[in-house]
Amino acid sequence: MRSKKIFFLVFALIILSIPAYLIFSSEDVLENGNRHKIRLQGYDPFDPFRGKYLRLNYDDLVPCDFELDKGELAYVVFEKDSLGFSNFSYAYANQPGHNDFLKTTVLYISNGQARIKLDNITKYFINESKAAAAENLIQDFTRNRPNDIYVAIRVLDGEVRLEDIFVEETPLLDYLDK
Repeated sequence: MRSKKIFFLVFALIILSIPAYLIFSSEDVLENGNRHKIRLQGYDPFDPFRGKYLRLNYDDLVPCDFELDKGELAYVVFEKDSLGFSNFSYAYANQPGHNDFLKTTVLYISNGQARIKLDNITKYFINESKAAAAENLIQDFTRNRPNDIYVAIRVLDGEVRLEDIFVEETPLLDYLDK
């Protein structure tokens, strides 16, 4: 009986340590990662299992090393333009010597360019009552004033996390509350 209790406690600690690790590693990226501003486009799909969210689209087609192939791991570096926006610059087969890169998977390659997988930064979950207004706002700004709206992401050692969507340097939810 005593061994069952010990087994249960060890198993429970293992189960609880996994989400704790995921939470702490995400917070580490958000606190210590390098910040990048990326232009976006968004729309508002409805998913009955996940609820309301804004699907964020980026230009995810980047030049790449010839060694890369579909399904392989790639290291994508960033390049800033004159307005301070970051772009996915180049996909390498080998890890760069700095910590400001995105570790991702190549979806496919065509004409020396790779379409990359962007999991952590494509969904922005939002309250149902604000989703339609946010979608309209994003569409209006991306069409008419693309330099006044962006997604801020944090990057650290290949991991990327979405910080927030900013409209005229104000977080999206605060802007909607104005």
